[in-house]
Amino acid sequence: MGEPSTHAVRRIQRTTIAGVALLALIAAVVSFRHMHELCLRHGEDHLAAVLIPLAVDGLIVVASMSILLANHYGSRGGLLAWSLLVVGSLASLGANVAVAEPSLIGRVIAAWPSLALIGSYELLMCQIRRCAGGRAEAQELPVFSPDPPANAEADPVELQEDQEEDTPVSVHGSGVRVIFPLVRRERSM
Repeated sequence: MGEPSTHAVRRIQRTTIAGVALLALIAAVVSFRHMHELCLRHGEDHLAAVLIPLAVDGLIVVASMSILLANHYGSRGGLLAWSLLVVGSLASLGANVAVAEPSLIGRVIAAWPSLALIGSYELLMCQIRRCAGGRAEAQELPVFSPDPPANAEADPVELQEDQEEDTPVSVHGSGVRVIFPLVRRERSM
């Protein structure tokens, strides 16, 4: 089976984004109310009870975006970003479970909006990373111009010897600049 068309990929991404937006709205209402109630139960004033849920969800978004950016540059994201993502996710889930009816079903119901948002958001981030990774791989490959050099009849080894040993050569292609150091080769006769 081949790669999906660009149109199909965009349609999938739009559908995923719409689903994440809907789940974010649901979680914003349900999870926010749970965290707000938990904060009030534990002595926080009304302003803090409003801001703390935003800080928890904001941490999840910032950590996810940091991991996404690191992936764009070929890194896994680092311990700090992943730790903050896990801590934020656990805080969100924990707050929802803490105010739930003390039964298994009550806890699952209370945790579901937050869990659904965290999971769907991470699936969206995986789609973005996968698409960005495919574009990055395509851009990293240097493209050599089919045009012959100005002095096509000259011996390539002689041309190379004319340059200093460690002089870098820049190869441009697809907007990517790659620097290759030249190494002097000894010609045997």
